[in-house]
Amino acid sequence: MSLKDMLTTAFLNLWRRKMRAFLTVLGMVIGVASIVVMVSLGIGIKQATIESFAGTGSLTTIRVNSWSYVSTGNGGGSSRQKKLDKKAMAEFKQIAGVQGVMPLVETYGMLKSGRYMTDASILGVTKEQAEQFGITLADGKIPGSGGGNIYEIALGAWTLQNFYNSDNYRQAVDRNGNPKITADSRMQLTFDYRNLSSRYQMDAAVGQSDEDPKPLGAFYKLKVVGTMDPGNNDFSYYCIMDATQLEKLAKANKDFTNYDSSSYQTVLVKCANIEDVKPVKNAITEMGYGTYSLQDAVEMAEKSTQNVQYLLGAIGGVALLVAAIGIMNTMMMSIFERTKEIGIIKVLGCRIDNIAGLFLTEAAYIGLFGGALGMGLSFGISALLNVFLASSGMRSIIPAYLVVGAVLFSIVVALAAGMYPAIRAMKLSPLAAIRNE
Repeated sequence: MSLKDMLTTAFLNLWRRKMRAFLTVLGMVIGVASIVVMVSLGIGIKQATIESFAGTGSLTTIRVNSWSYVSTGNGGGSSRQKKLDKKAMAEFKQIAGVQGVMPLVETYGMLKSGRYMTDASILGVTKEQAEQFGITLADGKIPGSGGGNIYEIALGAWTLQNFYNSDNYRQAVDRNGNPKITADSRMQLTFDYRNLSSRYQMDAAVGQSDEDPKPLGAFYKLKVVGTMDPGNNDFSYYCIMDATQLEKLAKANKDFTNYDSSSYQTVLVKCANIEDVKPVKNAITEMGYGTYSLQDAVEMAEKSTQNVQYLLGAIGGVALLVAAIGIMNTMMMSIFERTKEIGIIKVLGCRIDNIAGLFLTEAAYIGLFGGALGMGLSFGISALLNVFLASSGMRSIIPAYLVVGAVLFSIVVALAAGMYPAIRAMKLSPLAAIRNE
């Protein structure tokens, strides 16, 4: 019997008993749809978790600090510090998979415009670092070195909204809630909070020695050249300046900034791909530095959601198991009804493997039709679930590999369910089968 004959005969056998075949296929449809929808919900939960972490920062960035934890066994351990300087940064750059390295040259200052002021965390970056680490602006440009005694600055995404009157602490907004201070307003930077009002000077004078009064810090003129992108969660709250210029100011005001130019508290390491994060992180850890990346949090979240995925898959698997039992029952009934037909086929010289192949082909048809129709039902249920789950943040995701895998799996399950009936048909005695009524 040729393959074409086998496929045609198997299809016609199912077609002769359309209602029974339909109900069997329907059971497979429900089973496939159940397991696909359940798995798709698990995939959706996992994807939502990854996206929530991605929204808080880059998944390819590693934060390196000078402190690390060293385990001493038996649950104990100790902390140790290793200098994090330019030499260490050069070593990081040599690690395979590293795209860029940026020290967090940051300090705390105050911005003043007329009688209004605000606190500001200022980060020093170069244009190259901004490009490598995805530091984006809502408008304007990355600050450069400026000119003369004017320093360029890009304000944080919410800096203008945070200005207030240092005498009465009222926010600097008009009656419509719009900031009174704009990017075009004259602005100054100081690192000495006593410069902000006479009240702060009086407070600072309490307990200060008259013989050695601390001189007031300087003011520096600023030119606003841009505003940070509020969607850039790693850096949006920073005001940024050119790294060299900020380092210069921090050194000149070390009494207020406590800036140490010989080492850094934190260094950011950017990896080329997500797959590079783990090996790069392990390499830096082995060098004696403390490391952290959002991949750590993602892995912990994935482990917690993995059990949920297994549970959802198991619930869908029960329906598929019931469908498989239905296929086996249909095949066994077919053997009992066609016992005499099987005996005649054997007497006419048909090979027993062809008989087994015929029943397996019928089972494969049921798996194929059930899998294909089940996927169609799954897409409909998935779309409906996404409408109702939109407000909860959960969703159902059916990737291409799940579509192909579900159809193939349904065929395999159907073949497994039809295996015993096929063997039973293959072992029937021809003479006993012919005499069967």
